[in-house]
Amino acid sequence: MTDSAEASLELIIERIEEGEYSNFSVSSRWGRRQLMLGRKMFAIFSEIDMSFKLGEGQLSQAYSIAGAETWNPKGRENPSRSWVLIPIPQQKYWMPLALEAAKYMNEHGA
Repeated sequence: MTDSAEASLELIIERIEEGEYSNFSVSSRWGRRQLMLGRKMFAIFSEIDMSFKLGEGQLSQAYSIAGAETWNPKGRENPSRSWVLIPIPQQKYWMPLALEAAKYMNEHGA
């Protein structure tokens, strides 16, 4: 893991904590740090990437990022259509995607 990736994650956590999400928490599962609203995960961080749960409109934009791919939080071979993985070289997109994922989860509870 790079220090810049960890710093990006910490900035994302701070920004979301400052927001209107009283039910925000950070947990850990599968060796990854999870960003949660209530009991629902909306973003997950590993040493080499970060994944986000997004709505259809945001997903199409996220998939246009170089290196983006579908991802399944349960690790099954069939990727989930609502999750996108963004590799560490594209971490400049993590903050806006994390904020969109939190907003999506807050509005849809999906």
